[in-house]
Order: sequence, then C-alpha cells, then structure tokens
Amino acid sequence: MPEKILIIQTAFLGDLILSTSFFHAVKMEHKESEIHVLVNLGTESVLEHNPDITQVWCLDKKKIKKNPFFFLKFIQRLRKEKFDKVYSPHFSYRSSLISFFTKATIRIGYKESGFSFLHTKLVPRPKQGPHEVEKLFSLLFEPYDFPTGRERRPYLYPSEEDNSSYLSKRSKLLKNETGYILIAPSSLWETKRMPEEKFVSVITQILRKRNESVILIGSKADLEIHDQIFRMMKTEPLEIKERERLLSLVGQTSLKELMVWIQNATAIISNDSSPIHFASAFNTPTVMIYGATIPEFGYGSLSDKHRIMQVNGLNCRPCGIHGGRICPEGHFRCMLDQNPVRIFEALEEVIKT
Repeated sequence: MPEKILIIQTAFLGDLILSTSFFHAVKMEHKESEIHVLVNLGTESVLEHNPDITQVWCLDKKKIKKNPFFFLKFIQRLRKEKFDKVYSPHFSYRSSLISFFTKATIRIGYKESGFSFLHTKLVPRPKQGPHEVEKLFSLLFEPYDFPTGRERRPYLYPSEEDNSSYLSKRSKLLKNETGYILIAPSSLWETKRMPEEKFVSVITQILRKRNESVILIGSKADLEIHDQIFRMMKTEPLEIKERERLLSLVGQTSLKELMVWIQNATAIISNDSSPIHFASAFNTPTVMIYGATIPEFGYGSLSDKHRIMQVNGLNCRPCGIHGGRICPEGHFRCMLDQNPVRIFEALEEVIKT
C-alpha cells in the first residue's frame, strides 16, 4: 500500500497559499504516496485541481471551539486513515494535538510549536530571517537541498470554468485592452492597512500617467474601504476618460476567480496580505506595502519583479507578528509616512524591468 502522509496547515489563507510549494515538494519526494492536507474551513477552494494533493480535510475551528465533542469526532476520523507520517507547518497547540492523535509513527513539527514534545522530530523555526517557504522546506530537507527557482513559488491551479468566468467578466468590465493594475487596499489587521487617502493618491497618479485601468479587489468585508476610496476619488482632478478607468471587483469574486484576475494583471499593489501570495504563484509584478510588520518575518513577495515599500528608522516596528487593531505608539507613522509618489515610482519600476 502507498504511504499516507498528512500535512496540517490550518493558518490564514496567505499561509496556506505559501504552503503549496511545500505540498509540491513533499509529493516530489514521495511520488507514490497519498498526500492529505488539513486546512481551515473556508480556505480549501485554493487547493482545487492541485495534482499534488490526494484529499483535502477541512477543520471548522468555530464549531470545535463551541463544542469540543466535534474535535474528538474529527480526530477519530483522521485516526481511521492510519497515516504513516505527519508534517505540521502550523505550530499551534491544536495542530500538535491533532498530529499526535493520528498515531502516525513519524510526526515532524517545529521546535517552537505548542506542545512540541508530541512530535517525534523537531526542526527549529527562526522568527525572523528566512522566507516562510524556507521554514517550510526545513521540515523536509537540509538547507543545502532546499528547492530553488520556480519551486519556491506557490502552486495554484485555476480551472477552465474559472478562466471562462474571468474572460466573461473582463469583457463586460474593461472598455479597453491596455491591461489593468490591481489595488488590494485591505488586510485583516488594521495596522497593516495603508490609509485610504494614500491609496487615492497612488490611484490618481496611475490614472493620469499610465494607460491601464485600475481595479480594486477585496472581499465583501472590505466594502467600507472600497466606498471610502471611491468617495475620496470624486474630488481628485481627473478627466472623465481617466475617471472611467477606475473600476472595482470588491465583493464580486470568489477566491478562485480572484486567482485568475491576479494571474492576468499587469501588476498589483497590496498591503502585507494574501493577494501578495496569489501574485507570487503567477509571478505577477508586485509592489508590497509594509506597516506594522516587516519583510524579515518571511512573508514577502516571491515574484521576480517586486518592490517593498516600508518606512525605515522606526524603532517600534515590528509591533507584532500579525500587526494589530491600533498603533500601540499612537502615531501610526509606519503607514502615515508612506510616500504615494515613491509607491507609484516603484510600480513603474516593476512594470518596466
């Protein structure tokens, strides 16, 4: 019988996208094995059509928090699979418990993970320095064997249906064939969001100095940010033909549809959030804006053409691994001091190079 391997990655969407390069590496090392992946419910669609994965398991965190009985039932289902090996890129206490209760003979996780003693092999995970993909690869390889080039970037697989949906929406939305630049102005954490007025300044420069359309992207939860940007854009000194090139897909795409829009974009400007990792999968030119977090955490763009925009010289950065709801220093200079002119120049650089 083929070896059965479980990979536990129940973190945020961006972490899951980055982990697809690890899934691919595991499959390449264990070509005849079944590769099962455990993810957070609601993120699983980005793994559809992935040839490296045999089965995706979804964990409903909200459900098991309300009733621990569901967690026990879920563990029993996993145990029945009789996994031979478990990799745990997610380093929560819960993930270590799940790994242990599978009863797999080999359980590999990070030394810094919660309940790390439940793993049979521990690998150090530095908080800063290596990119996240290198941290993932360390669970499988020695550093001199880490994959390079294309194999470092995420693997995402849009379907024919996703591509057809994209082409249909594009033909209705875009009035010209000069391409489009995506703007992702949101983030789950407030201190990772550049203020709307800064994005307005960047958008205005693009519309006045370039020919592409500008399209805002995000989920339905980002509609308030979307509305604020469009309200502020009304006072910008733009001609009608320039103003008509500002468009929006906020709240109008599934994750899989968004994938294709990012794949075909001229470039993307985004806060430190999941659109960066979608762009890395397709090598889309990227301008990444950092506030509370820093590139040294290892979640930066893997696109060949990218620029990092951050305010240097602030001793308060980083103020947390994920950022936070408010600036703990009360000044929010990491975002308020961002220079929209320099961001536009960085955009031109990644498009031209």
